[in-house]
Formats: sequence, structure tokens, C-alpha cells
Amino acid sequence: MKKIVCLGLIALLLSAQSFTVFAAEEEILATERPIEEAETSEASEAETSEAESTEETAEEESSVEKKEESEDVSGDETGTTGAVEIDPRPYLALGADLTPEQLATVLDAMGILGEDLSNYNVVHITNQMEHEYLDGYIESSVIGTRSLSSVMVKQKPAGSGLMVTTKNITYCTINMYRNALITSGVQDAEIIIVGPSPISGTAALIGAMKAYENMAGETLSEEAQDTAMEELVVLGRLRESFGEATEVEEFMEYVKAEIVAAGIDDPEKIREIVEKAAEEYDITLTEEQLEMIVSLMEKIGKLDIDPKKLLEQAGDLYEKYGETILKDAKAKLDEVLTDEVKASIWTAIGNFFKGLWDTILGWFTK
Repeated sequence: MKKIVCLGLIALLLSAQSFTVFAAEEEILATERPIEEAETSEASEAETSEAESTEETAEEESSVEKKEESEDVSGDETGTTGAVEIDPRPYLALGADLTPEQLATVLDAMGILGEDLSNYNVVHITNQMEHEYLDGYIESSVIGTRSLSSVMVKQKPAGSGLMVTTKNITYCTINMYRNALITSGVQDAEIIIVGPSPISGTAALIGAMKAYENMAGETLSEEAQDTAMEELVVLGRLRESFGEATEVEEFMEYVKAEIVAAGIDDPEKIREIVEKAAEEYDITLTEEQLEMIVSLMEKIGKLDIDPKKLLEQAGDLYEKYGETILKDAKAKLDEVLTDEVKASIWTAIGNFFKGLWDTILGWFTK
């Protein structure tokens, strides 16, 4: 706007100057013809310069507008630029081996049967991909030879958390998926996991991670994805051993919260935490199960997950541990972290546990 006003003033001044010169030329037409020609030439040059300047300014403004539009589009595609509009199109990760009838069942369960899939961002998960991720954790015969589980992922505003629903999934629970997805780096999304018929759903985690990568425009680290798959498998095996009681899931969430909050990746310290938690939850672990959990938690500890992510993405799971987790984690932070880092972490956690804030401040002032 300032540029436009300035150009307008310049144009007015040039016009006034041209008018004055023209009047003077009329009065001394006979005697000052050379001057007239010179003044006319100068005015013409000034007008030409003004026109060129105006065109350059318009081009610059147009370039800026195009650049801003380009940046806005880029932000929408990646989801990583500040305040941008969320891409309303859901992302679908479909099992590559679904028959037309099975695909119709899956889409119906997702509530999009009959819709044009060109309105969705679609990727296909192959059985080969499932084996690449899972062969190290479960038998190939369990994985099977067909990729059937499918996932729909919708981006949600920052801070919304991770919401998961399942249909026709018999083995993996919603909380199993949520914990594994948080470990992988997935956040602020609504995820629907569907099977064409009752299936275990273990391989669906792959589809969820791949769909999220496409939606967010970023690549989840291989270490995080691998650890997430292991977490899903380990918890599944524990549930098989101890039954479907929720205490097993809570036990693992408790241990994970301790490890993440304190930033521990030392296997001996992790073992102590697991053994203590097992006593509190009255769970008797075999040596094999203990080693399996310690190995998993060691990997989780090395991922350096921000503690506040557990609270932001699954607060309903982790706030239940309240003061116990915070006190234990605070004691461990005293051993390994600087005061500046501790203050940063505990400020984030304290903001979530508003009722515990005064207590937390008391810990740091004693």
C-alpha cells in the first residue's frame, strides 16, 4: 500500500511539473523552442522511467504474492509449517490383497462406501512390507501371505492427541495401537483400523505409520518404527500369557512412563524399574518375559521421547499414574539431568497436572 501511495505522489508531482513546463512553453513559444524540446524530452523520459518502475514494482508484488501462495500450499502438503490449513482429505492405507468384496466391506466399515477414492490419498500395504517389519518378532506363518488390514488416518489440530478406533480387530487393543503409534512418532491424528473380517490386526500398525508419513510429509525414523512394532508384539504376548486383563497394559504403560520421564536407557536401571512395577501390579514374570520387556524399554529410552508427548497424545492413559510417576521420575532426573533440563521437562508435565503443580515446585525448592 505504501508503495502504491508513493507511486501516486510521484505521478502527481511529475504531472504538475509537466503542466508548469507546458504553460511556460506556451508563453515563450517563439523564443524558447529548444528549451521546449529539451523539457519535453526530459518529461517523456521521466514518464517512461515511472512506467518502468511501476511495472517492476507490480512484478515484485506479484512475485511476493506467488511466493506466499507457494509457501501456503507447501505448508498444507507437509503439515509442518506454522499455522496452515489442515488437508481435509483422509489418508487410506489399504491391504493390497483385498478382493473387491472385501474392499467394499472395509470401506463400508470406515463409512465411505460408494465414495470416489480419488478424493482420498491412497497407499497400498503389501504382504512383503508386513514381513519386512514383522518377521523379526513373530512367525511368518502368523503373518500369512495376504495383506488385508486397512487404515484411515485423518489429521487433527495440534494438541488434539491420538484417537484410535478399531473394527474387526480381535488381537490388538486400542491402547496397544495408541502406545505403539506414540512410540513411532505419530501424533495428533484420528485413526480407524479395519479388517474385512475378524483378524489379529498386528500388521495394521504398518499401514497406520505409512499413511501418517504421507499425511505429515515426514519420514518416521526406522528405529522408532521398529521399536513400535516390537512394543505391539511384546504387549500382545504378555496379554496372551496373563489373559486380557487391563492390568497388563497398565503395567507396561507405567513402566514406559517411568522410562520416558526419566530418560533412562541403562538396562540395569530399567530392570529394577520393571521388577518394582511387577511387584506393585502383582505380576509374576518369567526371566524370558523380563528380558523381553527390558530390551524393549531400553530401545524406548534411546528414542529420547519427549515426556509431554505421552501426556498430550494419550493423557487419559498416563495421567492416572499421577504423583507416583512424577515423584519416581523426579528422583531419577536428579541423578542424570541438569537443573535447566529438569526445569524444562517438569514445567511441561506440570502444565498438564495442574493439581500437582504446587507439589512439584516444592520438590525443586527443597
